[in-house]
Amino acid sequence: MTAQNKHLIFVLVCSVALVQLSAQKITFPGTRSEIKSPDGHYMIKNTDDETRELSHSLSVIDTKNNEVTKIYQYGRSVDILWSPNSDAFIVNDHEGSNMSHPVLFTKPWTVHPLDLFEKLLPSLSNQESTKHIQNNIHVYFDAERWLGHGAILCRLYGYGDGDPNGFTKYYIYKMGEGFKTAPSQTGRRDSRK
Repeated sequence: MTAQNKHLIFVLVCSVALVQLSAQKITFPGTRSEIKSPDGHYMIKNTDDETRELSHSLSVIDTKNNEVTKIYQYGRSVDILWSPNSDAFIVNDHEGSNMSHPVLFTKPWTVHPLDLFEKLLPSLSNQESTKHIQNNIHVYFDAERWLGHGAILCRLYGYGDGDPNGFTKYYIYKMGEGFKTAPSQTGRRDSRK
C-alpha cells in the first residue's frame, strides 16, 4: 500500500467519523445552544425565555443566506437528531416526567411537522402494544437513530400498573410509508433506559 493510499484511507475514515459525530443526538437546553446539520447547510438553534409558558424554542437557520425559521416550542427538554443527508431531523420532546414523543421535520422546514406518536397509534394492530400505552402512567416514545434511506428506529417503553417491571417495543418508521415492528435484535444494543 502506497503512502498516498494510506493518506486517502485515513481521510475517508475521518470523514465518515465526522458525519457520524454530527448525526449524534444533542439535548437542549444544555451546554450547547446549537447543532449543525451533517452537511453544514443548516443549524438548529435553541433559545430560552423563562418568562413564557413554553420557555424554550427552536429555530432552523440556513447558513448560506442566514434565513431564520422558528419551528418548535417546548417546555422541558428535547433531543435533536439530524438525518445523515440533512434533509430531515427529529425532535424528541420530553414534554413531561412521564411521557415523550418524537416529531419529524422535513424540508421545507415551514411545512407542518409530523408527530410520530400520533402516527404510531393507528398502526398498532395488536392489543398488547395498545395495552402498554393505556395501562401505564409512564409511556415514552423516542427516535433512537436513523437507519438510512428515510428509516428511523423508534423505541416505545415505559412502566406503571400495567407493566410494573417495564416494557420495551421497537418500531421502524419509513418516511412516506409508515411504521412496522422492528426485528427484535434491531434495538437490543440501544436499551439504555
